[in-house]
Amino acid sequence: MIHTVELTNKISEKKAIKILTKHNDPNEILELIIELKKKKATIKLPLSIPGIILCSITYISNKYYRIYLRVDLQSLIIGRRTIDLFECSISFVEALRAALDGATSKISRTLPQSDEWHVSRIDFTVNLTSDYVEECVALAKKGNDPYRYKDIIDKSGSSYRKSKSVILNFYDKFDHISKKVTMDSFDAHLLEEATNVYRIEVQCLSSNKLRSIRERYNLPKNSNLFDYLRSDIAEWACLSYYEKVIGKGDYYSLAEALEKIDSTGWTIRRKNNIKNFLKLIAQAKGMTNAKKQFLEGKKLALTQTVVKGSRNTFRTYVKACEEIGVNPVTIPKDWGIYYIPNPINSLDTSKITEIK
Repeated sequence: MIHTVELTNKISEKKAIKILTKHNDPNEILELIIELKKKKATIKLPLSIPGIILCSITYISNKYYRIYLRVDLQSLIIGRRTIDLFECSISFVEALRAALDGATSKISRTLPQSDEWHVSRIDFTVNLTSDYVEECVALAKKGNDPYRYKDIIDKSGSSYRKSKSVILNFYDKFDHISKKVTMDSFDAHLLEEATNVYRIEVQCLSSNKLRSIRERYNLPKNSNLFDYLRSDIAEWACLSYYEKVIGKGDYYSLAEALEKIDSTGWTIRRKNNIKNFLKLIAQAKGMTNAKKQFLEGKKLALTQTVVKGSRNTFRTYVKACEEIGVNPVTIPKDWGIYYIPNPINSLDTSKITEIK
């Protein structure tokens, strides 16, 4: 349930020079130090340790430096690249501790052990499966944008939303891997692993977000990596944001969704209101645009029907759709597909505590 973490540590100039000397030409070290101080640049160490995505050093001030580690936890444990995720269990934590201590020792024996590093980023992640991953990503783009989240990149193969502290990335893992790996590559096994995988990543990037997690789960103020490696935290992060953006309902074509509504025991007025609500979302090509139009009032195409209401009414209609298992975002008519199960159904949620 966790993919990437970023760890940082403050080191002295003496340690920085020692680390740089081990991984670079000793004759270039003085020039590198001068460059670091002058331009506040970042020096990446030329490492080849499976699972260590990046190791870099930056200058802080007063002869102190900061060393960064970006780590793919599961790849570090097994010693090769994988799309499998780190599971928050005792055995996985013990294996990670040994692997991380071994990796930092290879970088430099002067570095502290793994429980003495500060966490600056953590990516809570889940791999869902679907026969319609490409379509699910396209439909996710039409999902709800949580408050203060925007898609400022609009990447193909990815439904991407960003706030000041969190990035939500729901994407086609096979599409992502195939852009970098071929069948002839050393990492060709990743293509098979990534087939039909719909990945959900909640990237917690700021100290404010990490602090809110500590407060929510009563973690120590100076938490280390191992304090965050809890399944309840990972499940809350992934599932709560998934529910905010995607929801729980399955995807239907608009025609199929309208039939589902007609088959309910709701009053005629309620049925018509929610059918018009779904038509508006389809017409607006997404939840965010539809919400804005709903509040202002919008006429449905080729009709005289105006769909309008309050924020509370919008939420009530979303909840009504959820009650009958229908996602408010419907499948476009030209796809020729009438039903797509919600990918969240591929996750065994039987042991997961209800998200609050």
